Amino acid sequence: MSNNTGFIALHRKMLDWEWYSDINVRALYTHMLLKANNTDKKWRGIVIEKGSFVTSRTTLSEETGLSEQQVRTSLKKLKSTSEITSKSTS
Repeated sequence: MSNNTGFIALHRKMLDWEWYSDINVRALYTHMLLKANNTDKKWRGIVIEKGSFVTSRTTLSEETGLSEQQVRTSLKKLKSTSEITSKSTS
């Protein structure tokens, strides 16, 4: 069960977004928007800031139905245009 509550708003301008026509990137990005914390939260003693969340490529694959390779490629594209940033944890 998710701890996130509330809603997100998508602007119609998203239709003009450079990755909109890439169904895998769009699906992953939308999923990540929905998963992002709406308030700061703690995870294993670390503060996970609003707009962030902790996950793995495997988990994103399971949650979206994309293969791990599709997730990896989509993340690379989103990072290349600074749509997302990531930080590795152990």
